[in-house]
Amino acid sequence: MGKYDYRGVIHCHSTYSDGTGTFEEIAKAANEVGLDFVMMTDHDQMKPMEDGQEKWQDSVLMICGTEITPPTNHYIAFGEKKLKDVEKLKLLKPQEVIDAVAEQGWFGFLAHPDHMGTKKFQVPSLRWDAWDAERYTGIGLWDLMTDWQSQLDRDEVSIDVYRDFEDWLSGPRMETLKRWDELNLKRKVVGIGEIDNHKYVREHNGETLHIFPYEVAFRTVTNHILLDKPLEKDYKKAKKQVLEAVKHGSLYVSFDYWDDPTEFAFEIDNGKKVAGMGDTIELGEKTELVASFPQEGLLNVYHDGQSVLEEEGDEILLEIAEPGVYRVEAMRNDIVWVLSNPIFVKPPKG
Repeated sequence: MGKYDYRGVIHCHSTYSDGTGTFEEIAKAANEVGLDFVMMTDHDQMKPMEDGQEKWQDSVLMICGTEITPPTNHYIAFGEKKLKDVEKLKLLKPQEVIDAVAEQGWFGFLAHPDHMGTKKFQVPSLRWDAWDAERYTGIGLWDLMTDWQSQLDRDEVSIDVYRDFEDWLSGPRMETLKRWDELNLKRKVVGIGEIDNHKYVREHNGETLHIFPYEVAFRTVTNHILLDKPLEKDYKKAKKQVLEAVKHGSLYVSFDYWDDPTEFAFEIDNGKKVAGMGDTIELGEKTELVASFPQEGLLNVYHDGQSVLEEEGDEILLEIAEPGVYRVEAMRNDIVWVLSNPIFVKPPKG
C-alpha cells in the first residue's frame, strides 16, 4: 500500500469575497491544525492568484480556485494557470460554465448539490438541479455548512447546535450518496468533501456567534489525497500533484474531529495488478478487496451502490467475483468517519 497521505480542505472563502478571514489568517489556522493544503474558492474571481496568494505558507499549500456563483448551480473549479474571464461565467447556463472551465484546462465539482438552506435564518436552498449536465469532474458528497444549516430548522434546536455542533451533524445526505453511486455506474464521478467556510459572524439573542472559525472547520470534513511520492518543495510541482490526485479521485473524505483516519488504505488486487481509489482494474481469477483503518468502526463495502458487507472491525478482506464499482465506508460515533472514492472493476478481456 505505502502511499503518502496528505490532508486538506476544499471550498473556503476569504476577505477576497464573503469570508471574514485574510489569506494569512486562514493559512495560520491551517498550519495550527496540521493541514497540508487548502483549496480556496473565492467567488467569481482570480484576484487572490493575481496577488500572489498561491504559495507555500509554512507547511500549508495554498491553492486558489474559484466558486462560480449564478443564482443556483454553483460550481467550484481549479486549474494550474489563471482562469480567464471568470467574472463572466456566472452569467452562463450550467453546461456552458462547465464547458468554459474545461476548455481552459480547468476542472470542477458541483458544489453542495443538495444544499437545503434554513428558514430560520432566511438562507435559501442552493441545490444543483441541472442533472443533465456533463463533463464535470465530480460532486461534493458532504458539505459542512449544508449539514449544519439543515439542523437549524429542527423542532428541538437550541444554542447547543452552535456550541456542540459535532453532536448535531448527520453526515453526508443519503440522496447525495445514492445519486453519486448512480452517476458512477455511467462514468467516473469523483466525490469530495466541502466545508464552504466563511467564518461568518452572527448575532443571536444578544450573543455574538462565530460560525465555524477556520481552525474549527479545518478539523471537520477533510480530504486526504494519496500520492506515490512526497509533495514537492517547489510550489508549482506540489500544486500539480494535489490537483492531479483530486481530479483522479485518489482521495477519501473524512470527518477528523474525533479520530485521525490517516493510514486508511483501500485497494483491489487481481493477482497481476493492484488498483487504488480512482483506478480501473480487470477482474481476475482471484480478485481481492482490501481495506484497512487505523481504528475500529462500523465498516461497509458498497458494490454498484448496494451494501455487500457490513461488520465491525478495522480491516476488510473480501474476495469479489463480479465487475462493478466498489467503495468502502467506516462510521464512528454514529457518523461517517471515512468515505472512499471508488475503484472500478471491469470484466476480464475475452
